[in-house]
Amino acid sequence: VGTFGSPIGLKGEIKVKMLTSSFEFFKMLKVYLNEDASEKWNFIKMRTLSKKLIVHPLNCNNRDDAEKFRGKKIFSQSSNFPKTNKDEYYVRDLIGFRVIKINGKEIGDVMSVKNFGASDLLETKINNKTFYIPMNKDNLVSVDLDKKKIIVNLLKGIID
Repeated sequence: VGTFGSPIGLKGEIKVKMLTSSFEFFKMLKVYLNEDASEKWNFIKMRTLSKKLIVHPLNCNNRDDAEKFRGKKIFSQSSNFPKTNKDEYYVRDLIGFRVIKINGKEIGDVMSVKNFGASDLLETKINNKTFYIPMNKDNLVSVDLDKKKIIVNLLKGIID
């Protein structure tokens, strides 16, 4: 759901790069874990500053304590996520879906969903090669949750 960034100030606060849709979504999760769920983090304070999320983990009392969090990924159990409506989905739900061109040609499977800053990308394996398909209105035609398939109208140059 996010990644710890750099400390801010001297009292243990840390910037967080959110991978959620909003601060409100991040805040309502309530349970924050490291990658293997061996650590649970409680935040005694959460706030926004210039559209950035700032958290203050429990027992993180100074800049040196905060520095130990830098780069760690923040996870939450999917059971903490709100239920989606009929035509809504979480991008993590797309892993394993078939990617099919608008002409019906199957082109591969979604291996993961990445975000390198601009938008979410479907990491798609096609004939043992990996391609990244931007999840935008130019490429995505539809997502069929029941049939586990994604219909795409790829812009020239994405895979060929």
